[in-house]
Amino acid sequence: MGYHTTATQVIQARPDLSGQVAVVTGGSSGIGVETVRALASAGIDCVLCCRNVEAGQRVAAELQPEAVGKVTVQCLDLCDLSSVRAAATQLAAQLPRLDMLVLNAGVMAPRAVDGKPQRTADGFELQFGTNHLSHFYLCKLLLPKMKASGSAGRVVVVSSSAYAFGRIDLEDPNYTSRTYRPWDGYNQSKLANRLFVHELARRLKEEGSAVKAFSVHPGIIKTSIGDHIGFRASCFYALAGPFLKSPSQGAATTVFGAVSKELDDKSGAHLQDCAVVRVAQRGRDDAVAAALWSKSEELVLAAMQRRCIE
Repeated sequence: MGYHTTATQVIQARPDLSGQVAVVTGGSSGIGVETVRALASAGIDCVLCCRNVEAGQRVAAELQPEAVGKVTVQCLDLCDLSSVRAAATQLAAQLPRLDMLVLNAGVMAPRAVDGKPQRTADGFELQFGTNHLSHFYLCKLLLPKMKASGSAGRVVVVSSSAYAFGRIDLEDPNYTSRTYRPWDGYNQSKLANRLFVHELARRLKEEGSAVKAFSVHPGIIKTSIGDHIGFRASCFYALAGPFLKSPSQGAATTVFGAVSKELDDKSGAHLQDCAVVRVAQRGRDDAVAAALWSKSEELVLAAMQRRCIE
C-alpha cells in the first residue's frame, strides 16, 4: 500500500467487520463519502454526519445499494457547539455501540471579511472552531460510548502535513487581537488536530483504555473544500494535477487508520500514504499538547455556559 492505494483496496484487507459502528463527520462530500463507502462495504454501520441533512440523505441513498452495513445520517453543524452537543447526545442514546470515530470534516483558509476572520456561532475563529474545537468536544462526548463498547475502538482525525507549519497561540487562538492570515489559521488548526491526537493517545494509554487515536494526512485532493479560495487555488491545482489524489485515494489513509491491525500498538501515530510517518517536534510537544487540551476545555466550557445564560 502507498500513495496510489484506494480506500476500497485498504478495506479489502479486512473484508468482514459486520456489527461494528462508525461515525464520520463531513461524510456527505469529498473524502468523507469515500470513507463511508469503504467502511460500509465491509459491513460497518456508518453514521454520516453533516450540516445539510438533505445532501447527506442523497449520499446515503446513493451508497446504500452497494453497502453491506447500514448508512444513516445525523445532523451536525460543527460551526455551533450546541449542535455538536445535540448530535452527540442523540448518537450516544441511539447507537448500540461505537467502534470508530472519524473526525474528517473541515474548512480551509476562508477569506477574511474586512480584515477579520470569519467566526463560528460561538465566536471562535472559523478554522480553529470547526476543525479543532468542535471535533475535540464531539470526541469527549462520545468517548464514553466508545469505551463502553468493549472493543479496541479507533479515533481518526484528519489533519494535514500543514501542521508542521503551524503555531499554536494559546493566548489568542481565535485571532481577537493578532493579525489574521487565512493560511496561518489553517496551519494552526491542523497543528491543533495533531496535538489533540498526541494528548488523547497519552491519556488513553495512561488510563489503560483499549481505544487508539491517530492523525492523518490524506494528501492533496481536489475536493470542494478549496472551492472558495479562488484564482491562486486554481493555479495550484493546475500545477499539482499529476500529483493530485482521487477522493478514494485521499480516503485510503483514513480507512487504514480506522481498521488496520498493523496499528494496534501505534496509538498516537501520524499516518500518510497508508503508513506511519515521522512526526515533527511541534506535533509531539507534550507540554503544548497538554496546554492546548486545557485551553480547549476552557473555551468549550465558557461557550456552553454562555449558551445556557442566553
